[in-house]
Amino acid sequence: MPVLYTARLQLDECLTARQIGSFEMVFSELLDAAATAHLRDDGGDWVIEAMFTGAPNSVIIDELLAPCFAASAHPPVPVVIDRLADRDWLAENRAAFPPRQIGRFWIFGNHVEARPPPASWPVQIEAAQAFGSGTHPTTEGCLRALEDILRGGRLRRPRCLDMGCGSAILALAALRARPAAGLVAADNDPVAVRTAAENGRINRVAPRRLRAIHAHGYHARQVRGAAPFDIILANILARPLCRMAGDQQACLADRGWLVLSGILNHQATMVERRYAGQGLRLARRIRIGEWTTLVMRPARLGLRRSLWHPDHFLITSSGLPA
Repeated sequence: MPVLYTARLQLDECLTARQIGSFEMVFSELLDAAATAHLRDDGGDWVIEAMFTGAPNSVIIDELLAPCFAASAHPPVPVVIDRLADRDWLAENRAAFPPRQIGRFWIFGNHVEARPPPASWPVQIEAAQAFGSGTHPTTEGCLRALEDILRGGRLRRPRCLDMGCGSAILALAALRARPAAGLVAADNDPVAVRTAAENGRINRVAPRRLRAIHAHGYHARQVRGAAPFDIILANILARPLCRMAGDQQACLADRGWLVLSGILNHQATMVERRYAGQGLRLARRIRIGEWTTLVMRPARLGLRRSLWHPDHFLITSSGLPA
């Protein structure tokens, strides 16, 4: 059983939810925490807690948090790191990870005994994979966008790329929805690549159907060689998405769909403008709590407002349509 640690950061109650999201993203995205959460304590202050499967480096944490403190004008405060007592945390995590229905996608772990709902697209992801298990708003936004792209039988044999695949939940979802799809899953983390391949095995996907590739963006020959893609799913972070805008546009098919996520609401306009500069335009914007998912298309296709409107999908932080 791995040794687990928690990192706890207490911040002033006056900070906005957007600012707290920036702090939490350091733990969930840059430090690859197994799980993160934020809440207010009894005195009203914000508390961010993150769980790690090994001892986190406090010096690195302080360095990564420094820009957040500067941007929010909050004086730097230390992160408190503690080792957790030995418990079967995985069992407890499974109990807190019931199957989740997102549109037609049904996300579940191997501890779930219930049968998938009729006409659903089941994807098995284990509870231990906290990020990429379908519980984060960025993953949900991508799954909702993917379902709408494939609605009505469109794109029966799409060529798909899951860039920054993590657990490969998006790649597996695309294969569940379109078994004849051609799929490439790429990540710059070798552990994620191995996890993607293992999740393909768990979901009974032949290795030739789901190619898991270690790649730094679009520099890998296997990624460029498989282009152009009908659907590119990129659930990463706003600034890396901006840096790879040209590569993503170049690898998108003439009538392709580009799904961008990992974007805080206040970053969405920045990302949209960067891609507009590459000849892409916004087809849809999905907001779930503090997070935005953007669906982009080649600008020359025009906008069919009868099917798509950039603001027609908004979900509140409670998970209910607004």
